[in-house]
Amino acid sequence: MNVLVVDVGGTSVKLWHTAHEEHRKFSSGKTLTPEKMLTEIKELAHDWNWECVALGLPCRVSGGRPVEDPTNLGPGWVGFNFAAGFGQPVRIMNDAALQALGSYNGGRMLFLGLGTAVGSAYIAHQIIISLDLGRLQYDGKPLFELLGDAGFEELGPKKWQSLVQEVIPGLKSAMMVAYVVLGGGSIKKIDELPDAVRRGHNRTVVEGGRKLWEELPDPTDKHEEVWKIF
Repeated sequence: MNVLVVDVGGTSVKLWHTAHEEHRKFSSGKTLTPEKMLTEIKELAHDWNWECVALGLPCRVSGGRPVEDPTNLGPGWVGFNFAAGFGQPVRIMNDAALQALGSYNGGRMLFLGLGTAVGSAYIAHQIIISLDLGRLQYDGKPLFELLGDAGFEELGPKKWQSLVQEVIPGLKSAMMVAYVVLGGGSIKKIDELPDAVRRGHNRTVVEGGRKLWEELPDPTDKHEEVWKIF
């Protein structure tokens, strides 16, 4: 099955394909609506062929549908008919959950995506839970302000990396996971990782998209109990 994987972030939209090594991207931001996204995708990936789409959105997704507009994007995502827009079947997950799914190799795992903000997801025993750990307070500020791009610019490389070393082991212990996977554009800024923490790669979202279509049930099917997606 050829899957187009669309990873929507606050600063860019990355396009991946299960049959191609390369990826393509375009800028996102506060003016990006679903209609604009589709126009960009059709122009940028005009020479790719796919049978279905795995769409990762930076917002809450329930039952395979977004239930709020992403904070860093334009309006119109809730209720939009993505299948009609693409002209192909579409399955949707929270973007961090989609990357987590591609990074998962058993046990209890916490995924943290460090980029424009902080994405997070938890997987264990065929349960996938999208989280919002960026809202947790640390030293009087939410983690998304400290560990996201704005925090890196404010703190500088050395202090920001020290904060990563302080915060992530605590999250690992609090979530009672065996390991943590770090994804997102900021992982290249980290020189050393805490114990039981490994780097992910943006391409793991391709494996997540493949699993979403080939191994997981349709998230809109309320009667399927093989995997539970929250």
